[in-house]
Amino acid sequence: MENLNNSETETASSEVQLDMHSEFDEKELLNSLDEDFNPDTAIENKSQKEMLLEQGAMSATAVLGVGEQMLKQFGHKKFAFDEAQVENVAKAAAPLFVKYGGELPPWLAQYKEEIMFTFAVGTLGFSSHSQIKALKKIDKEKEVKETKPEKETTAVEQVA
Repeated sequence: MENLNNSETETASSEVQLDMHSEFDEKELLNSLDEDFNPDTAIENKSQKEMLLEQGAMSATAVLGVGEQMLKQFGHKKFAFDEAQVENVAKAAAPLFVKYGGELPPWLAQYKEEIMFTFAVGTLGFSSHSQIKALKKIDKEKEVKETKPEKETTAVEQVA
């Protein structure tokens, strides 16, 4: 019975020590948060992150707009992206723009010049091809007009 009372006393005193230890730790933690933690700063950081994501989405939308214009120029003048799809792609791409600060990823940035050169040459080649196609179409239309027989005059037109 004596052992039982001793173990109960030890358990009770250890619980008190844990409670006292926990209160001390809690106060210490709260004191450290008062110095370092500012809820306004957390809100500002969150709104800044949201603002960066919005800017990233706008950048992605602008890039898609340029792509759409190129497709209109080289593909078909009535081509247009679906607005809902543009919005979805912009939202998905926004974190990438934020992550890399609006720049290419470092592993891709080393090839920036090569990418721009390939893009420029591809654009020149494709526009040249389109221009040649249009010129051939014009030439073909001229040939058709030149080979059409002259309108035969009828007896009624000759009398008039």
